[in-house]
Amino acid sequence: GLAPPPPGRGNAGSASVDPAVEREVQELRARLKAHPCHVCPDREDHDRWAQRWFKLDRDAATLRRRVENRTNTVARQFDRVCEVLTALGYLATHDGEVKVTGQGRRLMRLYSELDLVAAECLRTGLWDELTVPELAAVLSVLVFEARRPDDASPPRVPGGQVRDVIKEMVKLWGQLDALEREHHLDFLRQPDAGFAWAAYRWAEGDELDDVLEVVELAAGDFVRWMKQLLDLAGQVADASGDGPLRETARGVVTAVRRGVVAYSGLGDED
Repeated sequence: GLAPPPPGRGNAGSASVDPAVEREVQELRARLKAHPCHVCPDREDHDRWAQRWFKLDRDAATLRRRVENRTNTVARQFDRVCEVLTALGYLATHDGEVKVTGQGRRLMRLYSELDLVAAECLRTGLWDELTVPELAAVLSVLVFEARRPDDASPPRVPGGQVRDVIKEMVKLWGQLDALEREHHLDFLRQPDAGFAWAAYRWAEGDELDDVLEVVELAAGDFVRWMKQLLDLAGQVADASGDGPLRETARGVVTAVRRGVVAYSGLGDED
């Protein structure tokens, strides 16, 4: 004969429904039909709008979480920057309050991409003994960024103090870069000496054609980098305090702002 069906599995048609459950279902159906929304002629439209609202609410919540995460990331990065500046003496903590030091106020006057390197050069007196053309050459290292390939030959650099100071600047950059990486930061690009020779010769008074002969730059690019050099020289003059370096930096501004460089800046002053 046939085996009996498993326990609890009878024929669907013969399954009995609990009368109490049946009454509750009927009551719920009656209440649903009696609800004011049931007879609303715009019920389907309202339902679609409700679904849309819930979807937009979920999307907004997701965006809020993303903003909060990014805000936290910025805050963490800010804290790391403060740690680096404190380690270098540009910030100090007194009674739990972080304050800007005298060196920090000097740093506030510098706005270049490598402003921290410039501030360290000022603090160590690395530029104090340079002439106007020499200072122009070493400052260019902090503003210029070449587009040449990585395997290109080393750029031409003036000898004497310029070469020695640039080496010290690169060493300073390496120390600052290592400190940043200890704090999981990476802001400082490597200094680039590719414009040092052009800046040196232009500050010495050479003609534009003569300068462009030894550097692979279009005249427009030359002017653009010179204007950035002018900006940095002005910042250094402002940040260096009383002393010979201020006069040398002002001399760089005077020596560089001539010819096509001065002419290109006329429109900026309007």
